[in-house]
Amino acid sequence: MKRYIKYFGLLGLVIGLTLFVLHLVLHVLGNGLLYTGLVLVLAGVILYVKGEGLLSSPLLDEEDRDASLP
Repeated sequence: MKRYIKYFGLLGLVIGLTLFVLHLVLHVLGNGLLYTGLVLVLAGVILYVKGEGLLSSPLLDEEDRDASLP
């Protein structure tokens, strides 16, 4: 499960950026999409960085360690 944290982070980034684009293209009144996109981008960055740190950790299980090798 640890290796999927990085992918959840990337998914959060993509969804957050999509919400930013929708806010700009559709000229939505209010800032709901803008703030939701900002929160998703920040959470995605944090999860991605945390996921990278977990993959380089020496405390991984053997199963996760084998799965993270190329």
